[in-house]
Amino acid sequence: MFRFRIIPVLFFQLAVFFPAVAQDNTPFVRRVLDKLLEPSVELDPEAVYQPAARWTFALTGDLRQAGISQYNFFDMGVDDSSEGVTDVISNIWTSAETRLRGDIHKVVGFQVGYGNISFSLGKKIGGGGTNSTYAFDYMNAGYALQVQYFSYSQPVDYSFVIGVDDEALYDETGVTEDPGSMKAFIADAMYAFNRRSFAYSAAYKGNKMQRRSAGSWMFGTKLMLSEYMMEPGEEVVQWAGGQARHTSTQISFGGGYSFNFVPFHRQPYGDREKGLRNLVFNVTALPMVTLFNQFTATHYELDPDADTIVFIPVQKAVMNGRLKFNYIARAGIGFTRDLFTVNLSASVDSFVYQGEMDLPDSDWLYRWAGASGEFTRWSVGLRLCRCF
Repeated sequence: MFRFRIIPVLFFQLAVFFPAVAQDNTPFVRRVLDKLLEPSVELDPEAVYQPAARWTFALTGDLRQAGISQYNFFDMGVDDSSEGVTDVISNIWTSAETRLRGDIHKVVGFQVGYGNISFSLGKKIGGGGTNSTYAFDYMNAGYALQVQYFSYSQPVDYSFVIGVDDEALYDETGVTEDPGSMKAFIADAMYAFNRRSFAYSAAYKGNKMQRRSAGSWMFGTKLMLSEYMMEPGEEVVQWAGGQARHTSTQISFGGGYSFNFVPFHRQPYGDREKGLRNLVFNVTALPMVTLFNQFTATHYELDPDADTIVFIPVQKAVMNGRLKFNYIARAGIGFTRDLFTVNLSASVDSFVYQGEMDLPDSDWLYRWAGASGEFTRWSVGLRLCRCF
């Protein structure tokens, strides 16, 4: 899933969103950390207050739902091997749709950080299925980078249809016996053009305090590597030509606007931010274009040499998807009192793909195959933070 060809993209993201580190005799790692943790020299102190960097510990709670839906359409023919010829009947078609989308999950987690950097993890509580998330965040005034890995497991809803011309002759719907799984590695980076009077992190982290309302045009990029897997023995997998494992690589770029509204701010009057009060609301919208959108389907068959029922991968089909428009939308509220910060945030991500692929030949010849899918994720989260 994690392909070597996307490594240059990660270096590009880091090069774009982090300033060059000055060359001196200080060890490289120390220079990088100093650059990441230092206060921004570009910010106007009358517009944004920058507290001293401190250790932060936070409890988090989320309501979230993530899922992937996939639709495959096949134009098929029949191989009449008994007559020694192939009789292709082009008006036979089939479609297979699967959807891995469970209930709304309750997730609790813990976050630890220092200054602009933080690490967090979250685990689902109660109910069926699994939902785990691990994340690294870097948020300065003009830069933001978040790297996430999450694993999600839930039964898969499916439908399978066979038809001739415009008439459906066979229609089957159901739920898989075994849960399907989805894993994703996502890297988001954003750059604010207004780095003088705007702090994107103000509503989401509390490491910068927006003193007066301000906004900024934003540039963003997203890298997403995902894997969607079903048990090869499931009926819907066999009906769809043995496609049990699907991976995708998407690289997107876009631009939008982010705005911080500040109802009130009070500067601290004592040590350790004594008297600090701040309330800020943020809204961010980033339409994005997916320029690289590759999808791979792995086909499984029964192992003829195994003593038990074992499915093995036999072929991969690669699809280069068409250019697609996607979006990221976020909103947040941050309230700070002395060394305590409370953040409430909501986010929606939606990414789609569409294209064509070649499938392996069999008694049923797949002459043409189209595929489309959509990855969606939304969450509403509460963060209770204490600085030390």
